[in-house]
Amino acid sequence: MNKISKRLASLEQFPDQLQTLIKSLVAQQNFSGYFSADQVKQLCQLGTNHQQLLRLLIPLAQTYSIAPLSEFYVGAAALSASGAIYLGANMELPPQNLGQTIHAEQSAISHTWHHGESSITLLAVSATPCGHCRQFMNELPQANQLEILLPDQQSIQLSQLLPHSFGPSDLAVADRLMKSAPYALNKSTSDPLLNAAINAAQQSYSPYSNSPSGIALKTKRAIYQGRYAENCAYNPSLSPLQSALIAVHLANDNFCDITEAVLVESKSRQISQLAISQNILSELGDIDLIHYAI
Repeated sequence: MNKISKRLASLEQFPDQLQTLIKSLVAQQNFSGYFSADQVKQLCQLGTNHQQLLRLLIPLAQTYSIAPLSEFYVGAAALSASGAIYLGANMELPPQNLGQTIHAEQSAISHTWHHGESSITLLAVSATPCGHCRQFMNELPQANQLEILLPDQQSIQLSQLLPHSFGPSDLAVADRLMKSAPYALNKSTSDPLLNAAINAAQQSYSPYSNSPSGIALKTKRAIYQGRYAENCAYNPSLSPLQSALIAVHLANDNFCDITEAVLVESKSRQISQLAISQNILSELGDIDLIHYAI
């Protein structure tokens, strides 16, 4: 069964009217794992609400899972403040160590952030979020009010899943993931790949190490950006390359088709993404990585 057939089959649980519309959207060649606010409004007008729709979309999100090690396929669907819905899934990257695994919640949040959204109001997940993901979500604006939809349960707030939390405020940080000022990283260039990496670094989130970074990946089809997303507990931080791989995968592009990569970091950085980016890219193929410190 090819990717499109697998994704359409995951929608069989939708009511008839909804199923016709949702399948027509997912079958489009340019479908890349999200539904615009207008599309979500159309779907809700056919007899559903946001919570029900997010739950129904979980099997579709799970079709994006890459889990060769665990064979545990996790899907997530996030409702942004604009009314759009973004999918995400766990991604294991063997033979990399397990610390490089991308969790479904991280995937959905990064996907939302890539599209210029500034907050998430509802997040549905196919399994209860692990501690890693609860800590990652705690970096979001109004994290305490974020509602999580778990299988066969009523919604629950993140503050209930993560009591006595440690967050940005404990380190006197006012910025939040998806809602922070851009970094002043500039370099005059006409190279579209370098421009994309600079833009990603400018939009990255690094309030703890003050080490903004961004990466751009070129495939046969398109250029994809990845932004660094830091966490006050450090370990749940998402590297710019992980972020970019999420974008590639959810756009139905292939890691094996990545031909070039550009990583941009600040000259004054305290930490670097270079070594881990080189390591992961070398496992994905013969990919040329160019590094700039600006």
